[in-house]
Amino acid sequence: MAVRYSEKSVLLYVGTEIERMGEELNADEETMTDAIRLCGDVLRSDYDYDSLDSVAGACFYLACTRQDEPISLPDVADHARKPQKTVQHLSANLMSELGIQPEPVDPDSYLEDGIEEFGFTDDQRSECYELLERGKKRNLHSGFAPTTIAGAILYAVAKKHGLDIRQRDVANFVNKTPVSIRKSYRSFLELADDVPVDVLPPQTIDEAVTTLQEAFSEHPSVYGQDAREALDDVDLSDGASKAAAAGGAYLAVAEAHGRELSASEVSDAVGVGTQTTVKYKEEVDYGH
Repeated sequence: MAVRYSEKSVLLYVGTEIERMGEELNADEETMTDAIRLCGDVLRSDYDYDSLDSVAGACFYLACTRQDEPISLPDVADHARKPQKTVQHLSANLMSELGIQPEPVDPDSYLEDGIEEFGFTDDQRSECYELLERGKKRNLHSGFAPTTIAGAILYAVAKKHGLDIRQRDVANFVNKTPVSIRKSYRSFLELADDVPVDVLPPQTIDEAVTTLQEAFSEHPSVYGQDAREALDDVDLSDGASKAAAAGGAYLAVAEAHGRELSASEVSDAVGVGTQTTVKYKEEVDYGH
């Protein structure tokens, strides 16, 4: 018979245990999140578990399986507070009695939750699932956690329709960093139909500078030309973000002319990260 404690103390304990095992085994954050979610399902059910340590070990093992984590049952048992036989037995019971599926989690469930959370219309919902299928055909989901894919699609659709939803809002919802969403949403946005030209992130220096000139039309147009010329002395690799480089150069020019312009404003205009924009600004030799 399981001894019941307060819900808060129970969740805190199993969460701490899962984080401990996850860190010791170098598990992904997504795996630990899934394990904690599974523990919550078990604890809210009427299942008569023998101990919290058993629940933590079994749910962590199931999460490793669901997330395609290269962590075996013996690995989990070595770090759990219960023996392998106990972890294996409870895992099997949870699958059969609570219907917990051991297969890897598909982005669909996270996508549906996000659609509801952000109030997407029926058409926008359909578009989300269409982008998911198109992305799968192009193998865009390979190597990414299901939550990252769901977040990328949610933000891509929000971006296309001009919804008041920030990258950080989506990242927080799927428990990922804004950088993860930023790096992946563009690939899905490019698969969407009828995307406004000004929504797609600029791919060249000239496109980015034009975008910046339109965003900050109160500035003299010569700022754009100066930014282009300032980048002539910057060594840009083939994989470098041209939008970020242009943003950094434009910011350097604007600041040299005494304009009050922040890195976040410039970054938002061209759809890149603030830190990357600042990095390129520091590489530009303008006004020194």
